[in-house]
Amino acid sequence: MPSLTARQVFRDFVVDGIPSSGVHKPSKPDIRNWGTSLEGFLSTVGSNAGTVKLTRALLFSDVSHPADTMAWVVQDPDVTFNGIYQKIGTSGTGSWVQVSDLPFSFVVARDDGDGTPDAILTKIDMPVSESALVVFTVFRENTGAPVTVSFNGTSPLTIKTNSGNDIAIGGLTAGLQVFGRVIGTTFRLITDQANAAIVAAAEAAAAASQGYRDEAEGFKDEAQAFAEAALEATLQRGYLFGGEISNNVSDPANDLDIAAGVAATDDASPSLVDFTAVTRQIDVAYGTGNGGRFDSAVADGTWHIFACTNGSDVAIGMSQSLNPTTAPNYPSGYTKYRRLGSRVRISGAWRRVVQRGARHMLLDPLPQNSGSAIGTTTSAALFALTGIPTGIEVDVLFEASYTSTAVSAGVLLSSPLVNDSAPGIGNAGVTIGHVQVASQYAAGSVRIRTNTAGQIRHRAGAAGNLYIAVHGWFDDRGADVFKGGGSGGSLTPGGEVRSSAYNTLQDAITAAAGKRLVIEAGSYVTTGLTGVSNIEITTNGPVTISSTTTAPILDMTNCVNWSIRGHLRLVGNGTPYTGYRGAYFDGGQKGIKLSNCDRYLIDGKIELVNINGSGLYVESSAGGWQHDGIIKGIRATSCYHGIRYTNVAEYDHVSDFSISNCDFAVMVESGNVMFSDGKMNFCSVCVSVKAGTNNAHGEFINCQMNHSNYAVDCSGITLGEVFTGCIALGNQAGSGHGTIRLTNSVGIIWNGGQIGADISLDATSKMGLLNAYIRTDLTNAPSVAAGGVFTAKNNVQSTSGGMWAYNN
Repeated sequence: MPSLTARQVFRDFVVDGIPSSGVHKPSKPDIRNWGTSLEGFLSTVGSNAGTVKLTRALLFSDVSHPADTMAWVVQDPDVTFNGIYQKIGTSGTGSWVQVSDLPFSFVVARDDGDGTPDAILTKIDMPVSESALVVFTVFRENTGAPVTVSFNGTSPLTIKTNSGNDIAIGGLTAGLQVFGRVIGTTFRLITDQANAAIVAAAEAAAAASQGYRDEAEGFKDEAQAFAEAALEATLQRGYLFGGEISNNVSDPANDLDIAAGVAATDDASPSLVDFTAVTRQIDVAYGTGNGGRFDSAVADGTWHIFACTNGSDVAIGMSQSLNPTTAPNYPSGYTKYRRLGSRVRISGAWRRVVQRGARHMLLDPLPQNSGSAIGTTTSAALFALTGIPTGIEVDVLFEASYTSTAVSAGVLLSSPLVNDSAPGIGNAGVTIGHVQVASQYAAGSVRIRTNTAGQIRHRAGAAGNLYIAVHGWFDDRGADVFKGGGSGGSLTPGGEVRSSAYNTLQDAITAAAGKRLVIEAGSYVTTGLTGVSNIEITTNGPVTISSTTTAPILDMTNCVNWSIRGHLRLVGNGTPYTGYRGAYFDGGQKGIKLSNCDRYLIDGKIELVNINGSGLYVESSAGGWQHDGIIKGIRATSCYHGIRYTNVAEYDHVSDFSISNCDFAVMVESGNVMFSDGKMNFCSVCVSVKAGTNNAHGEFINCQMNHSNYAVDCSGITLGEVFTGCIALGNQAGSGHGTIRLTNSVGIIWNGGQIGADISLDATSKMGLLNAYIRTDLTNAPSVAAGGVFTAKNNVQSTSGGMWAYNN
């Protein structure tokens, strides 16, 4: 290998020509090596006749020169071969070693127009290296960017400005003299491009930025629409925020003020209704000013207030029907709606109501039956309350009192929605506080659910008189009716989603993006689930998810920032596997698939059973391979692969895993994966380390590999694998089981732990066995083919045997 040049030894930056890489501090060994080469060169100048060759190949074929003879290679097509060489060895033998670059500090190239404006081809009489300053005259102006230059047909170099940017369009004009240096795959200018082109580029950029600004304004509205659509897609049915109703101050008899709010429409596939605060008049038909009446005429009774949408706009109005679409003044095309509340008109005026969410309080209590007594008997009877909405059920709030001439009588007030029962202390049927003394009153506050006719039930222990004054009601306005039903689901405080609130697990997973999903204990069947980013999946008990297809049971492809915790059992469509190699096959199914994932955690008891392929399948790491996933608690059985890492999936830490009755417990075809504290038993192969992109150079720590055909099977490994403190025991499952086999693999190190298994190396494999306890009753002498390298040191064996021959 040639010595470093002075330019390389004393370069300014860590990466030559790139200031951002930091200041380079010359290495003393590099300085000594360079100086020694220079001294050798100077000492031989004049004492040995030199030679000049056009190519390095011609020079290498001529060794008929004494030691220390100097030679120049000046026109090799590979510019790195051009330079000053020194002869090693006596005449007729030895070799040539490159000791320095050619002393050309300045070379001239010609641009005769053979290339294109943006791919310049130049001719040059001297070799070009990073040590030389090159000058040439531009033949024609460039029309695009970037621009490349090639010297004598060598690989094109991208021309960079002095500041490291691409050449602007028109930056190289015809007749422009450019000076520069070759730096890596670029040609960095000492001079710079034409100023006019820079100004033009700046003006173009300014114009473009103005256009982008205008375009961004448009994107803002579009982004808001997308955000609303995304929110709508995850809405729970029954969602309602705001929309409280109050009597207008200017015209309280006819006008209602509706506060701004957001609501989901009352249908199986809800849409989002987002509305601003408005005032609506019942004495004016909808469509005229603030008119809000959908019905044809004003009337006393219950009116329902609706927010309606046509998919983009929102209309707010009133109807006495719970289905406003039947009203004559209802706006055409507004097919979805949501009831925001209900109000009652009595004697041509709205009753005044103070609303706080679901609670509606009458500004003035409303005595029933015009304040007169309501006669009661020992038989149940219904009584219709006034001043509360009808057409819907509400929890009515009222004060009640009861009197009778009978001694110790009481009255039972109940909802018509439940069964009637006789009043009396013994069966807790008295609902107004206590029984009355003869001709005295028993009174109390009552909350009872009405039917849609606004009725309650009364039944007394004796004939008497009942007095009622209504104070208000509770109306959830549909916010509770739909919770827990349909596919919209529900949320609990803290952004937690419950799977029981959704029709399918996939609906629950989709809705839980950015939240915590709790999968309720039980069994589920799926054709395949697709994960989302920014989710925490957990269980509140044992969960079994079975698959009916070969699709991944849980596919986390392209998902980042997520976790899976709890007791989760994934069951595939494979058959139980209890034999050794040949009894199973890879059908392509995955239990949990990770592809292009980043920032994730799996921690719990994660069982993977009968997976017709790979229980845990990991590939294509995101974040430049170094994604640092943490996986803990995998339990796999009857899978082709219990765990498989492939296609450059790297830098995970897999711990506390247990795999049995699989063809391959763990298969690794990627590098930098750490496995620790694992148990692998009754498998065809416990650990299979195979060739792949950037293969192996990972580690297994404190792992057991017992009762299997092969404890370790390495094939085509070039970068090694380390086993620390591991146990490999064979033969207990039958003669010849448990072998550690290396095929065309190097760098396999077993350090510590215990081995009770045969060891086999082919002619191209290398292995080191250190500090281990050898069970010679289960281990034959290692089988090492001629050319293979097996080194064993500091090992202890149970009895005398063949291992000692290798314990050097």
